[in-house]
Amino acid sequence: MVGVSAGTHRRPDVAVAVIYWVIAELTLLPATSAGRVTPMWPAAGVAVAAMLLRGRGLIPGIAAGAFITTSLHMSIPAAFAIALGIVLEALNDVRLLQRFEFDERLERVRDPLILSAVSLVGAAVAGVLGMLAIVVNGTAAPEPLVAFVLWWMRDWIGVQLVVALVATWARSRRLDWTWPRLAEAIALLFVLALLSQLMFGLWSIFPGQNVPMAFLLFPVVGYTGLRFGPSGAATVVAIVAAFALPIAALGLGPFAQFPIGVTQFLLHTFLLFGWLSGQTLAALMSEREEALRRHMALEEQLRHSQKMEAVGRLVGGIAHDFNNLLTAILGYTEMVMVSLEPGDPRRGDTEEIARAAMRAADLTRQMLAFSRKQVLQPEVIDLNVTLSKVEPMLRRVIGEDIVMTIAAKATAALVRVDPGQIEQVIMNLVVNARDAMPRGGRLTVETSDVRLDASALPPDTKPGMYALLAVSDTGVGMPADVRARIFEPYFTTKDIGKGTGLGLSTAHGIIRQSDGHIQVYSEPGLGTTFRIYLPRSEAAATVEAPVDENMPRGTEHILLVEDDPSVRRMSREILERLGYSITEAASGRAGLALGSDDTRHFDLAFCDVILGDISGPAVYEALRALRPSVRVLYMSGYVDEAIVRTGVLDEGHPFLQKPFTPRDLAVKLREVLDRKEDE
Repeated sequence: MVGVSAGTHRRPDVAVAVIYWVIAELTLLPATSAGRVTPMWPAAGVAVAAMLLRGRGLIPGIAAGAFITTSLHMSIPAAFAIALGIVLEALNDVRLLQRFEFDERLERVRDPLILSAVSLVGAAVAGVLGMLAIVVNGTAAPEPLVAFVLWWMRDWIGVQLVVALVATWARSRRLDWTWPRLAEAIALLFVLALLSQLMFGLWSIFPGQNVPMAFLLFPVVGYTGLRFGPSGAATVVAIVAAFALPIAALGLGPFAQFPIGVTQFLLHTFLLFGWLSGQTLAALMSEREEALRRHMALEEQLRHSQKMEAVGRLVGGIAHDFNNLLTAILGYTEMVMVSLEPGDPRRGDTEEIARAAMRAADLTRQMLAFSRKQVLQPEVIDLNVTLSKVEPMLRRVIGEDIVMTIAAKATAALVRVDPGQIEQVIMNLVVNARDAMPRGGRLTVETSDVRLDASALPPDTKPGMYALLAVSDTGVGMPADVRARIFEPYFTTKDIGKGTGLGLSTAHGIIRQSDGHIQVYSEPGLGTTFRIYLPRSEAAATVEAPVDENMPRGTEHILLVEDDPSVRRMSREILERLGYSITEAASGRAGLALGSDDTRHFDLAFCDVILGDISGPAVYEALRALRPSVRVLYMSGYVDEAIVRTGVLDEGHPFLQKPFTPRDLAVKLREVLDRKEDE
């Protein structure tokens, strides 16, 4: 095993050494045959690109390639100095590029500038050691400063061109190669070949000494950058450089009339400006496309939000009337069941009616949950305790072919949520996990403590300490297109009749309405993990009161203000059966008239929030001005900002959400009446 591992790590080193040596020899070939120096050193770019993309583990290969290449043309000490310079140059460039957060795709305007500046510094290091190698080799440089500058620029332009070419092809987004785009690329190559002939004067009818002809390259490079991105611009400049390098080394081309030093300086400047113009234009286009993608994504989010808002308003309007109907159905059904003996055959029919009404109420709550319009009744609970409570029910749901693990790892799992709603979220996620594992598998539900900063959450979520609830399965997983839509209402991948498409949208709405955040991680064949982040609460958990099987009764006098006839009649009958004295009013103004009668005394006003004439809170405030001791219990079938604006959900304002059962009403009523004055 050790031998295999070592061989695996050596192969990239050997490959880098061979590539370095081949590139270097090809670069030196025209220069040595003409007795000149090469105008560019792309092998330095190979070293920097290899280390940038694959890490410092390739240093031995880089050093070996540089040493072997140089030792064929210089003494061993000189080869050692040049190899050291190449390694130090690559280390310096990679360190600085990483420090300045260089993006290897070169899709930001700052990235070509960073690469140019960093490679300039690294080339200076290589130039100093290169001049030292010349001295060690015993070769006298007639103009040391000029020789240093040329060495410096050869490495500088070599690193820029090769790193841009390799990095963009390795990291950039892949182009969509349609037939028109392919034809456009072929046409560009043809134009480039033609311009190369014109620029470097290889046709006798176009003299090579016409320097301005060389700048025909810039429009081509710019166009390529705009149309084919950073990789296209880097490829065009690399092709031109590969063509210009031997021409310049052989003393040909548009700059041949100048001395060797000036010729190479002009060639460096020409390639540098060509490279910068192409990469900058390509980066500008990439940034524009990225901004356009973000803009389109924001527009899509806005359209989705508007659609959800419209659906939410529709649901809220329907829910009001629907909740009034369900309140009457549930109330009368329970009163009928109480009047029937346990063995009465009609009791089973009545229980079926009650179950159907409760399913309808659950469906309404689900629709309201996804639109984030429902009224939550949050309490501080311990997620670990909640998991232990629902565990038996979860194990009955998942079946015997799935192994479920409950891991309560959070040390502080106190969160402020609606207990019933968070149980519904857990159930929905577990049911979805079960359905994703038709042949069995492993399901894990766990809690943990996490600290999240602003970068880990959406902009509207506050950073801080969170309790994490994670549900993971080993099921079939989801592709990207499904993941993008799983929280949409009525979206489902299940067969017709096997899913409503409201489970995950309900969970999403509940969590977001509880100031939390839900994320999904999934890949086809690798399972799915849902992570729910809920803000941790510093308050103590709410202690549940023991459940009394008998409905609590009373003798107080209650003013019932409700504009829906069926709910008013049902509420009156329930309250009278519980022993209360009832005075009813069909509108807010009627309730005010009754409340202002000095001959009547009311202990509590049981009042609808939204009435046809005036609001329930307005009725109560007027009553309290006349009778400061009167208490209030609000009810409503509305679920959105209509009741939020009234302030009835503020602390100290008891509220009963429709639909409610007679037991719900009896318990809540005694809770309000038995509360002490200072509470």
